[in-house]
Parts: sequence; structure tokens; C-alpha cells
Amino acid sequence: MFGTSARAAFRLPTVLLALLSAAVSAPLAAAASLDSVLSEQANLTTFRSLVKDRSDIFGNLPDQVTIIAPSDGAFAKLQGWNAKNTSVVTPLLQYHILSGEVALSLIPLGKWVFAHTLLDDPSQANVTGGQNVIITHQPGNVVVFTSGLASRATVLQGDIAFDGGLIQVIDSVMVVPASLEVTARDAYTDLASFLGALYAADLVDEFTAASNITLIIPRNAAFQQLAGTFAAMSKDQLSRVLRYHMLPGQVVQSEQMTANSTFSTSISGERIHVRRFNNDIFVNSAKIIQTDILVANGVVQMIDNVLSPDDDNVQPNFTASDQAPVFTPVGSTQTGSAAATPFISELPCTVSCTVSTSGGGAAAKTTSVRSSSSTDGAAAARCTAIAGAGLGLGVAVGVMGMEWMGAM
Repeated sequence: MFGTSARAAFRLPTVLLALLSAAVSAPLAAAASLDSVLSEQANLTTFRSLVKDRSDIFGNLPDQVTIIAPSDGAFAKLQGWNAKNTSVVTPLLQYHILSGEVALSLIPLGKWVFAHTLLDDPSQANVTGGQNVIITHQPGNVVVFTSGLASRATVLQGDIAFDGGLIQVIDSVMVVPASLEVTARDAYTDLASFLGALYAADLVDEFTAASNITLIIPRNAAFQQLAGTFAAMSKDQLSRVLRYHMLPGQVVQSEQMTANSTFSTSISGERIHVRRFNNDIFVNSAKIIQTDILVANGVVQMIDNVLSPDDDNVQPNFTASDQAPVFTPVGSTQTGSAAATPFISELPCTVSCTVSTSGGGAAAKTTSVRSSSSTDGAAAARCTAIAGAGLGLGVAVGVMGMEWMGAM
């Protein structure tokens, strides 16, 4: 899979840097130009055409980059692909260029790395240093690039040298990480209750505008367990709970969540505490069940329970299959597809929603919060369901195709 290249300077967690020091000092071999190397790859004709057409991007590359080149088959899988749509193509191409040389052959088996790309437009990537992509070296000498909306691309040929760095050929076009809203609606539907809660607390703009954040988001079932508890909360109480799930100014990879580490939250003076047991990671007493979900302004770590800023020292039961809720459940609780999914009805409707603008019927809320004031007038159209929500489905299907273009 991998070509031979002596250049190996790329961004890795500190624990891996020592493994690469010997390779960095190896002598450099002469390499051909980017166009010359691409012309020798029979399955990169579409990408080569893009490179030739976009000299504004590829004619001004920084020194030593890594170009992630989708194969012709990768572009053929896209519905409605239009190379002339610059609003889509420009950020897409920038997202397929990594800062520095990332030699895949030097990533140890079982390890993954976050790599910065050249996509740094704040409207597309509100993270310092350029939007991230995750590279994982899996068994069988398989290397996978994970990007936005649960998209995965497998390396077909790696570490091809050219005079400006390296080329990695992949079998699918990567997807620029989208906003939390698009990610929760279109890919990770198990984040939908949290998104709805942000709408209920009027915090969507605050969470969307923040840069370089880590969101510790409970899955839908965690909200289902506490439906009665949330219904009894005031808007201020709900806001405080939700803000405790944001780590501002820090994109924290799961690899960085070491045992006994702590991280500040968006509530002044309140921190989360990380504990580890074997390969499991716990935030306070909640277990991380899905790591490193990329979004436009940072990363999401999905957990199995709602966190409380008033109970940060609760210890997890490392051997239990499910952790007990930190909050005291109010009333009967039910999880799964038969149970109402709290806060889903708070989501603004999309074209696929079944809605009612009256006070009852299809749009009747499953969870509400008490507010000190109310506003007269017609109710806004609200979402009644999201495909997969309440089913314990972390990832929805149908991400690629037309949808990937709208997510950018």
C-alpha cells in the first residue's frame, strides 16, 4: 500500500514522536512535480483535472504538504458532482490538503492521529490551524481517513512522493465536518436530544459560534432516562447543565483524555474529571461510547449519561455495562424506540418533518422547560421525529450523495 518516502514530518500525539525521530533525519530523494506524479496514476484523472484547474490552490502550496487524492471511483460515487461549483469545491480541495508531510507507513498499528488541513475559513472550519481529519492505522495494513458526517475513506495507495510532499490515494471523497446541527440530523442521530435541548435553552448560537470546542454529549437514551427530570427544570437550570458539557477553547482528542486529567468547562470554576479503565474512558461517571466525532468548530465525545455540574466527583462503576444516572429520575422512565425522545420537538422543522403549527396534534412536545416569561402568537413549526432517534443508532445511513454537498 505504501510507497517509499524518507520525509516523515507530521503532526502526531507526543507519545508517537519518539518513534519517528530516526526517519526524519534520513536523506531526501529527488521527486517529480505534482502534475508529473499525478499523470502516472491511471485512477486520478478527475483529481488531476481539478489540480490543473485550481492553480489558485495548488499553485501556491506551502512547503511540504500531504495531498489526499480521491480516486476516479471516489468521484463517480458522488451524486450531482459539479467541478465548477466553487463554493463547494474550494473548501473541499483545501480539506484534502494536510499541513506537513504525513507518512502513513510511520503511524503505528492501532494508533490514530488528528491532522490539520489547509481549510481554515472560519465559516467552514472554526478551529485553529485548519480543520481536522482523523487517520487510523487498522489491522491488515489498512489506513482509514475519517472526516465529517461519519464519512470514512480507505487508502488505496500511500506515501507517493512528489517534490512538494506526499500523496495519499483514497477510495471516497472526504466530507468537510459540518455544524453540530447538521451532524446530529444527518449522521449521528443519537445527538438529537442534546441539540433539541440547546434550542429549548436558546443556546444554539452560543454553541455554534464558539471556536475550538469539545462537546461531551449524552446520547438520546440518557435524556430518555431523565425525561421527567428535565421537564421539571427551569430554563436557567437546563442552560447550566448544558454549558457543563462544553469545554471551550480546547479541541480535546480522546487520546488526550488521560487518566486523572481534568478540563475546564464553560461554567466558570467547574471542571470535568477523566478516569480510565482498560480501554474505556469515563468523564466523571459517564462512559464515552463514541470518540472523536468531528464538527465544524471542534470535536464531540459521546457519553452514556448526562453530566451534572453539582456531582463532578461521582465515581463510575468500571465493571457495569451501564452507568447509573447522576440526576435523580422523576416519574417513570423508558428508553428505546417506544419511548418519547426528549427535546426532539424543540428542533426547527426541515422539509422532511411532519409538523403541526397548532398547540396539539403531531407537534405536541415530548419535553418542555418552564420559563419565567412567554410569548404570544403562533407557534413555530417543530420537528416531530428524526430518523434513528430513540433507537440507539449512533450513525444514520445515506450520508454520501447529494447530502454531503449541502453539509458544507
